[in-house]
Amino acid sequence: MLNKIVSRRTLLAGAALWLLGTSAATAQTDKVLDVVIFNYSNRTLLDVTVGGVRVGGAGPYPYSGRRSKVGARFSNGPQTVSWRVGALEGQEKDEEDGQVVRSSNTPTMGEIPSDAHYLSVHIYPDAKVEFMFSRRVPVLSKRGESIDADYRRRKAAAQPTES
Repeated sequence: MLNKIVSRRTLLAGAALWLLGTSAATAQTDKVLDVVIFNYSNRTLLDVTVGGVRVGGAGPYPYSGRRSKVGARFSNGPQTVSWRVGALEGQEKDEEDGQVVRSSNTPTMGEIPSDAHYLSVHIYPDAKVEFMFSRRVPVLSKRGESIDADYRRRKAAAQPTES
C-alpha cells in the first residue's frame, strides 16, 4: 500500500513538473508588446497584419511611426506580414488601391528580448519588412535613417531659395 502511495506521489510530482516546464517554455515564446509601424513608402498602409495579429496602419512617409497597437501577443520565429495599399492622396484610383501585399521577405522575431516593451515594424518601399525591439518608444531603423536623409535632401532641394 505504501508503495502505491509513493508511486502516485512520484507520478503526480513528475506530471506537475512537466506542466510547469511546458508553461515556462510557452511563456518564453509568447510576449505581449506594443507595436509601432514605420512606413517608408509614399502610400498609406492599411490593415497591417503580423503573424495573424492585426496591428493597424500607417500613413505615407514621413507620417509614419505615429500610431501604435497596445498589447499584441507574438511568438518567436518567422512571421507572415501583409497589408492593404491605400490610395494616393489627391489622385485617381489606380490598380494598387486596396491591393493586399505580402512582405517580399519572411521576417523573423528571433528570440524576443525579455525586457522589450515595443515591437517596431519597418515596412520599406520594396515590400521588405524588418522587426526591431526596444524598451522605449521606437525610432527609425538604419535603413529608415537613410530613407529619411534622402527625403530631407529632396525636400530641401524643392524649397525656393530666397534672394
